[in-house]
Amino acid sequence: MQTKYFKFLAYFSFIISLIYGFYHIIKAFDFVKEAYIYTGIFALIFLNLSILFSLLKFKKTKNYPKILGIFAAFWAILHFLNYFIFDRNAQILRLFDDISHRLLEASGFIAFLIIFLMLLSSFKIFKKLSKIRKLGYLCLVLASYHYFLTPKIPMFWEWSALIIALFYFIVRYTKTLKKLKSNNLTFIKT
Repeated sequence: MQTKYFKFLAYFSFIISLIYGFYHIIKAFDFVKEAYIYTGIFALIFLNLSILFSLLKFKKTKNYPKILGIFAAFWAILHFLNYFIFDRNAQILRLFDDISHRLLEASGFIAFLIIFLMLLSSFKIFKKLSKIRKLGYLCLVLASYHYFLTPKIPMFWEWSALIIALFYFIVRYTKTLKKLKSNNLTFIKT
């Protein structure tokens, strides 16, 4: 497949997520709850896909992590705004009180900060922030943990999201540690 088809597939999946998510949000009786669900799920799905393509590093899909990461950031921003405006009544003190006392809110807010900084680093103006992208795997683990903490009793989907995020995290950082170890041994031998 050509690269343009991969990009088309990414944009098409984003448009489908917009249509599906907003249709269910508008149709729902409690639109705030539905907005939580769909914005959070789509942010997690696109972040997972972004990290997956970042981990695999195919030549034809080298732009996928950035494109999918921007889509994940879009959904994460909507998720945060829904929480901040409707649940915390746009009061910063209530927001920081929740973050400092509740693990669910703290994990989500830290993941949101990381993904927001990663979004900013995608633009040339904020090129100095590009090192923050290395925290993408941590962001996925935190976002999955945030999702895991959402229900009173985590079920299959919450467990699987957390396990997949931890798997990506372990695979990525074992590769990094092996690379550092081999570079360190090469440095010592010379």
